[in-house]
Amino acid sequence: MLKRVKLALPWGPGRNGLMTRAILLLGLCELVRTGLYVGFLPQQLGSEGLPLTAAGLAWTVHYGADTLCRSPGGHLVERFGLRPVLAVSALVSLVTVFAMPFASTTLLLVMLAALHGAALGPIWPAVMTLSSVLAPEENQPRAVSLVSVAAGPFTGIGFLGIGALSSLHFASTNATSRLHDIGGWPLAVLLSVQGAALLLAFTLKSSRLRPDAPRRQTAPTSLRRTLAFLLPAALVQTLALSLLGPVITPFTEHMGLGQWGLMGLLVAGAGTAYALLGVTGRLTSRYGPRPMLILGLLVAAAGLALMATLPPIWVYFVLAALLGVGYACLLPGWGGLVSSLLPQEGRAASWGVVMTAENVGMASGPLLGTFAWDRLGMTAPFLVGAVLFVLTASVYLWPRSRAL
Repeated sequence: MLKRVKLALPWGPGRNGLMTRAILLLGLCELVRTGLYVGFLPQQLGSEGLPLTAAGLAWTVHYGADTLCRSPGGHLVERFGLRPVLAVSALVSLVTVFAMPFASTTLLLVMLAALHGAALGPIWPAVMTLSSVLAPEENQPRAVSLVSVAAGPFTGIGFLGIGALSSLHFASTNATSRLHDIGGWPLAVLLSVQGAALLLAFTLKSSRLRPDAPRRQTAPTSLRRTLAFLLPAALVQTLALSLLGPVITPFTEHMGLGQWGLMGLLVAGAGTAYALLGVTGRLTSRYGPRPMLILGLLVAAAGLALMATLPPIWVYFVLAALLGVGYACLLPGWGGLVSSLLPQEGRAASWGVVMTAENVGMASGPLLGTFAWDRLGMTAPFLVGAVLFVLTASVYLWPRSRAL
């Protein structure tokens, strides 16, 4: 079974091990990030006498620092190599995670969160670049999308696992020691996971990221045109994906679905996307990333628009699966398009620029979603998302974009 899985990976013999370690490093850091800011800090701050808003501010500043440092972080990986940059990144993350529960003021907590975000900045562009460099050109869309999907379960474990462990820990009434106040077992688990990520960083290659064979080079002017083409689309499509985040729970409650219904929708959507990703990755390699990306955007737009019609409850599960189909097409299509357009020289830094735009869109989406909900009604976020997906698809359908 394990041998079959290795053969199915897109990087090839001799490279799968390195790429698996890099993905595991990324996943462990994401587990710690989500567990710390979503599961642990909101509950730990109460025992320290800090307001709950301090946890929200720390998360916002952390995410902002990560976003701003992705492009410089990619440049550092290009210049100094994978192992030294990611080892320093994991070490600084370990120190900040250890120090954060001891922060006695909101200012100190926010400063540590910013340092933690800056430390994690290089990881995503480094792993995405490594994935595209190691994969044969025809496998790049599947390779890049696999990295994005692989990080998802770690985020879920951090949210659910660390959150549940923290709830049990801080609900305990018979433990009043200082160790209990600063985190006890939940903090120990976070430090252990981040320590494992640090050890993994030392197993990565120290050389700078370069493909085995020379590929297409891009002149500076052409690179600027390419980034100008990619950045608005990166911003808009991640914004469209994230604007439902804060409104999906009240929407499902209003429709009578409840928490179990919401969980069913998430399973239908995510399960469909995961099940189809291998197929859509191969189709992307065969027909090219642009057609699959356009198809994914239009299918996702249709799913959101149909949800806004308020159909019978059972139809929502079908539409969630339709959104999963769209996401399964969109992910390898977008990853393949970016991989095909970015030059090999300075690729990690270029990946960082694109991912900065993606993060800005991801951070802006919830604000737009709640604004549309409050001003235009509960179906407005779905319609806004559908319009954004259609507009993004039109960018790739525009005749002049085909010259890139």
